[in-house]
Amino acid sequence: MKLLPLVFFFLFSPFVATATPMKLAFPENYAPMIWTENGQMKGVVIDVLNTVLRNKLSIETQYDGYPWARAQVNVKKGLADAFITIPTPERLEYTVCSKEPVFFGNIVIYTYVNHPKRDEILAIKSAQDLLNFVLVDYRGNGWLKSKLPDAKVVWTDTLEQTYKLLANKRADIIIRDTVNFDFFARDHKYTDRIEKTSVIVDTINIHLCINKKSEYASILPDFDNVIKDLRKEGTIEAIIDSYTKPSVPMN
Repeated sequence: MKLLPLVFFFLFSPFVATATPMKLAFPENYAPMIWTENGQMKGVVIDVLNTVLRNKLSIETQYDGYPWARAQVNVKKGLADAFITIPTPERLEYTVCSKEPVFFGNIVIYTYVNHPKRDEILAIKSAQDLLNFVLVDYRGNGWLKSKLPDAKVVWTDTLEQTYKLLANKRADIIIRDTVNFDFFARDHKYTDRIEKTSVIVDTINIHLCINKKSEYASILPDFDNVIKDLRKEGTIEAIIDSYTKPSVPMN
């Protein structure tokens, strides 16, 4: 009879009974959101997920970094349970995603300083206008592939390589949220060669997406509730601020 409470604990506690940690796959070089340093994943995403999954939901986690395209394949094949990303139609074929976005923000245009077609770039009104320019982006970017499959793109393996190529005038435009560039711009590494414009081409919502066959797919309602609470408390914004300084002036 003394064993009865313990039996009920394991039968009805939703997260302790799992045999393996929740495996999350990430791009290995996407600072400050996520990157690998000395064999460990770190960044905004890790801090937020540790707060939600480990601290609030008591879920053991395993974080692994890969080239972004490979990370997505691992989730699709069930080699990893989940990733944090934009829920595109292709990704929704094999995942279920949180209703609450973990992060959200504007997608803005970056170009190199003194671009000869700067006035045309500042006049861009929609994603379709970008087809007139050469873009640079990292492999596996779902936003660009879904919005502009016919765009002229120079693909790179890492996020920072995109800034290097743009700074060296190897492409016309980068389309990205502001957090990434603000992180790299903290030491003014690119601000003398890259212009962050005020042109917004889209807004994005980034969600936790879990493989439909994963044992962790059932945690999403609890995950949503915790994310809502953290956003109200300002916790997520504070984590992002800890990695970035104020944005460089917009034109």
